[in-house]
Amino acid sequence: MSEVKKNSELSYEELQAQVAELQKKLKVETKARSEAEELASAVAQAGQFSANTEEQPTGKTITLSVCLNPAEKDEKKQKWKDVEYPTYYYTIQLPAGAGLDLTTNGVAYYHGQTYEVDPMTLADLKSRVARCWDHEKSIHGDNENAYRRQSGASLVSPAARARGAR
Repeated sequence: MSEVKKNSELSYEELQAQVAELQKKLKVETKARSEAEELASAVAQAGQFSANTEEQPTGKTITLSVCLNPAEKDEKKQKWKDVEYPTYYYTIQLPAGAGLDLTTNGVAYYHGQTYEVDPMTLADLKSRVARCWDHEKSIHGDNENAYRRQSGASLVSPAARARGAR
């Protein structure tokens, strides 16, 4: 009997040591994960001060209901499935003439702010921001022909050229 008590006491002490070691590892891992999440958020927030317009993955997911037969007009016949999508941090960077925000599905996304969005909203926001910048370029006189070779062709007729037109 005394051997059994010693073995059980030893195994109990070993178990306590293992529990303490695992708790220590868990604490380190939890701290590392929270630091990584804070870093990802900080990178996304700092993105507004640089030329980086790329999205940053959050490592989180969101569950959305997706209609499997969207062409079906009768709501009772529509089939739905829950799908998990990753989320991303994205900073809205609008040109001066684009206003203060972009509104999508009733949600206002303000210039300079970082938001956590799903991939479909991300694609919509990136497309709209890009179109705002294209519009800004077209109205503020960026030289679209800066890297094109001059063709030498002119729209001036030979008669007008003879009179001195250029």
